[in-house]
Amino acid sequence: MNRLFKSLLALLVCATILLTLPMASLAQSSLSETAEDEQAAIEANPELTEAEKDQWEAWATEDAANPSDNSPEDSALLDELSAAVDATALAGDADATDLELNADLPANVTNILLLGVDNRSEELMTGRSDAVIICSINLDNGSVKLTSITRDTAVTIPGYKDQNRINVAFKFGSKDGDLAAGARLAMKTVNRNFQMNIEKYVLVNIHGLASIIDALGGVDMDMTSLEANRINYELRKEPMDKVKREKVKAVDGLQHLDGMQAVTFARIRGIDDDFARSERQRKLLATLMTQVMKDIDLNKLVKLIEVALPFGATNLSAADMMSLGMVVIGGEAVQHMQSGESVLEQLRLPLEGTWKYGGDASRSMVVFRTDARIRENIEAMQQFIYESTFVKE
Repeated sequence: MNRLFKSLLALLVCATILLTLPMASLAQSSLSETAEDEQAAIEANPELTEAEKDQWEAWATEDAANPSDNSPEDSALLDELSAAVDATALAGDADATDLELNADLPANVTNILLLGVDNRSEELMTGRSDAVIICSINLDNGSVKLTSITRDTAVTIPGYKDQNRINVAFKFGSKDGDLAAGARLAMKTVNRNFQMNIEKYVLVNIHGLASIIDALGGVDMDMTSLEANRINYELRKEPMDKVKREKVKAVDGLQHLDGMQAVTFARIRGIDDDFARSERQRKLLATLMTQVMKDIDLNKLVKLIEVALPFGATNLSAADMMSLGMVVIGGEAVQHMQSGESVLEQLRLPLEGTWKYGGDASRSMVVFRTDARIRENIEAMQQFIYESTFVKE
């Protein structure tokens, strides 16, 4: 198996699946990239020196001339992976002309909307997207940033008169069973309310993320005794599987969680509020990404993808993933991990002091206090992602 493609596959798990980005879009194209594909990806990576580019190109030429260079083990794994993605093509494409994109935003950042659907089904289906996170990958420096929008944030949903929670945009759009339509409405909603340019999405449900974490062997999370005890309470009150498991110890500190315990940690709300909940979601994703980047190999990669595919959908193409993977390989996220720093930078909206609870009695929502406060949040998001602002009047 050629060295470039193998490295990219490992990176893509880190930058996509473990940020709730299941690689369903690989079903749309062959896993066997051409020399031209590799050349384009090499040239698109600003972090490579000329000597490194020459080495990659030499390897690509060598692999193209010797397609049988794959080991029997690698070939078998790729065949297994190819069969898995062919059987679970869930992705739908988005019509960028109808997404209300902010054309003033710089093109050096790719923004991907991550939607975590909270329903009890093991199949991917419509529901409220109780995790709404923008994953921003900087094409210049390879940094990865997460902006989470509180699920109860009051927004204008295109096509609907009254304001509603942002987490119902996906549900409204997918009410006829078209998940891609739900993702499109969710992207359009974020773009309209926060002046963004999102046209890529990844969708995953609770069971999908739990299964991915189980495939990793669980995750070590630092938590408070209150959070630990709440995990036990929620799984007893509303079990989402039939697994008999040991309780999480009600103590402060690092504890090992299985997939459903980790997802329950990210869904905790009763002990505080939705802002703390979104912080726990980002914390879980950052911890998972760091864990996977340390010891990923092809065998683990294939198993992760096979587990994730039935639970997720994305309109990211294989070419998108190749390009983004090349950028992240030599970028700041990997450098931060190697130096023991946080892999991801994170922001939560709405900002403190800019919101209040409002809406009618049947749906109390997080509403911005004034139009000036809305602008403040938009400017903060753009400053966080781009280090500059491009707010329209």
